[in-house]
Amino acid sequence: MTDDATDAVRAHLRRVLLHNRDLKQRRLDRIEAEEAAGHRIVTGGRAHGAQWSLQDWRTGETIASGQQGIDEFDEVRERLDPDDLWLHVDEISFDPEPYRPIPADGLPGDLGIVLQQWVSGTGTSSAALAAFIGWTEEQVEEAR
Repeated sequence: MTDDATDAVRAHLRRVLLHNRDLKQRRLDRIEAEEAAGHRIVTGGRAHGAQWSLQDWRTGETIASGQQGIDEFDEVRERLDPDDLWLHVDEISFDPEPYRPIPADGLPGDLGIVLQQWVSGTGTSSAALAAFIGWTEEQVEEAR
């Protein structure tokens, strides 16, 4: 790869990471606003078969769990949250439009999309990505 092409890939990867970091912050801002309004943010649900669990999103504390399916889940949730103040983290919208990065100069559009997917992939090493784009591993982790 020529130096210009390498620089274009690096610049694009940085832009994707910066955008991801901004999305994470917008999501956190939205969650904090819901918490300030009195909502408890929860996560969890059906785990396996009839098993379920419900956790506090912020602390990871298990609020409740059971093995009797959705009816039990609904009963427990209604009993523990009678004012309906719990919000599941997956139901909190914060970015209504999907992001499609504009490719850096010198990159075809579909390569930009592939690079975006590569950055987000679980098999992509943060250390290798950091070394390639000239960031610290911590900066990459913060942005992923």
